[in-house]
Amino acid sequence: MEEIDMSHSFSSIIGVSPVLQATIDVSRRLARTSSTVLLTGESGVGKELFASAIHSLREGANSPFVAVNCAAIMESLAESELFGYEKGAFSGADPRGKPGKIELARGGTLFLDEIGDMPLALQAKLLRILEDREYYPVGGTRSLSVDCRFIAATNKDLARLAEAGKFREDLYYRLDVISLDIPPLRRRADDIPLLAETFLRRFGIVEPMPAQLITALTDYSWPGNVRELRNAMERLSVFAEDGKPRAEHLPAAVLRATGADTKPTESLVECSPLPIDGTLPEWLADCERKYIEAALAETGDNKQAAAHRLGISRMTLYNKLSLLLGRSSSD
Repeated sequence: MEEIDMSHSFSSIIGVSPVLQATIDVSRRLARTSSTVLLTGESGVGKELFASAIHSLREGANSPFVAVNCAAIMESLAESELFGYEKGAFSGADPRGKPGKIELARGGTLFLDEIGDMPLALQAKLLRILEDREYYPVGGTRSLSVDCRFIAATNKDLARLAEAGKFREDLYYRLDVISLDIPPLRRRADDIPLLAETFLRRFGIVEPMPAQLITALTDYSWPGNVRELRNAMERLSVFAEDGKPRAEHLPAAVLRATGADTKPTESLVECSPLPIDGTLPEWLADCERKYIEAALAETGDNKQAAAHRLGISRMTLYNKLSLLLGRSSSD
């Protein structure tokens, strides 16, 4: 989840839904053990937040929490990043040597994110480390002890990767002893308004969300999970006028999926059938008047927002208000 408080405690995980609370309860139990834990779940659900919360509860705030994105490390540098290297280990290396992530995490937790993307050669060495609790730095002749807890995370199906030969089967079984699946946001819809409100406050928006916005948020499936929701709230805060968040400023994908982009011409207004008498210009003017009135009602008489909903400029709206409704721009 992107709702990350730097304290990294479970109290920073926002939500009251039963499925989330059940996940937190299991995580608290996992914090009591030093065993390796595998966190699974879709991208953006907050696996690192849970990992840091488990770490904080067991190890305390002063112990190191070292995160490694296995998908971002170049394969040629993976060993030196994880295990460190001795001085003179290879050309271009720091002449003083360099401690690896395992050493930096001593006394704390090493978080291996996106472990499904770890190179196969490195997977074999990681398995040995998990089993023997010792390793050799690159270029080293003396083994070092491992004094950290391992928490791994992935958004991939490791079992299928193992079947396809893309992930070591023995490492998968070693990691899968204690696993926890973090629920996607669509399974905890009750938390969406609370999360959205929290993010908006962080971006400086304190006005309450209108009902139309809440409906759009809860109707959307959020494939990018909490990260996507946070980004959407940042967008709302940028476009909010007078500090008021509105559904019309949601990302296009959310608007299309929920129907929140429906213009007043499609949702709020029905023009009367062509009358027996009267002219086409009179009929069109009546329809246009109804469209404008509907847009103004929907936006709380906010001229800029109404113009946006109608797809016209604010000056054009003012002209039409004067022509069709007899209202001045100051009304």
